[in-house]
Amino acid sequence: MSHLIRVSIGTAGVLGLRKVKMQAYPTTAYLMTYSKKKCTANCAFCTQARESKTSANYLSRVLWPPYPLEDVALKLKEVAPKIIKRICFQTINVPELREQLLEEIRVLKRANVRASISVAIHPVSDKFFQELKDAGVDTVGISIDAATPELFDKIKGRDTGSPYTWDKHIDGLIRAQKIFGRGKVSTHLIIGLGETEKDATKFIQKMKDLQIIVALFALTPMRGTALEDAKPPSIGQYRRTQLARFLIVNNISTYEKMKFNRSGQIIDFGVPDSELKRIIADGLSFMTSGCPHCNRPYYNEDPRGVLYNFPFRPNQEHIKRILDELKEGLENE
Repeated sequence: MSHLIRVSIGTAGVLGLRKVKMQAYPTTAYLMTYSKKKCTANCAFCTQARESKTSANYLSRVLWPPYPLEDVALKLKEVAPKIIKRICFQTINVPELREQLLEEIRVLKRANVRASISVAIHPVSDKFFQELKDAGVDTVGISIDAATPELFDKIKGRDTGSPYTWDKHIDGLIRAQKIFGRGKVSTHLIIGLGETEKDATKFIQKMKDLQIIVALFALTPMRGTALEDAKPPSIGQYRRTQLARFLIVNNISTYEKMKFNRSGQIIDFGVPDSELKRIIADGLSFMTSGCPHCNRPYYNEDPRGVLYNFPFRPNQEHIKRILDELKEGLENE
């Protein structure tokens, strides 16, 4: 039997494995380790969670059909590095993960696929991190997802029956950085889990101080998960957090310089108005954040709805809308 691997539907379209109409093409190939079992963890938002009733063919709102690994490797060789610049492995926490993932990377290397490789994984041993690096992985992501330890316990830790803890995830990020180097380790922050903008901004600053890359996501409630009845974040909350992240990551401002109202909303970004207007007009703040070449088209959103993360540079019409969105829901003191 062929070794199967899941391929995001957008990636399958780029590789010619399936006909897909797309408004924006992924510049990273998104692959996911295949298992007939669900993840041993039980994150409340995740379609792959142990108790999730969602089809295993989904991660967030994206369909991930399985294909033979060798076929995927040959297709990747054809399109990398012309279209695909990076390959990102999404993993689920199952006992066979180590052998499975290392073999998948070996197959790509044997096929002479010329693209950088990232792995999104839970905290693992230093030995496993080193094996991934030796196999050719250049960046690793360990998703904390929640902005505070209390939310972490509620969403993906103790309260969900998952094996994860906040402290072990922070430790995993620090250990991974010692092996992969600064600027080579990332984490995810999901907006809409109950955090305030102040909570999110403080978390982003903490990660910046540790030199960990932060990729922002919007909560996508999926049927069959524990959070299926939750609401996505307001666009105002998301835009303000996006802008704060950009300013912190690019050393333009800090959490300490920013001001928040009693509801924890950002009311001052700690940057002169003229400079802030220029940064907003540039549009880069609102593009997908994460590893280099990661644009994740429509991972969080319906192409017909609100674009939380732009997979392309926003145009002038988008910027006009963004200026209104930055003020949306902002409470007066």
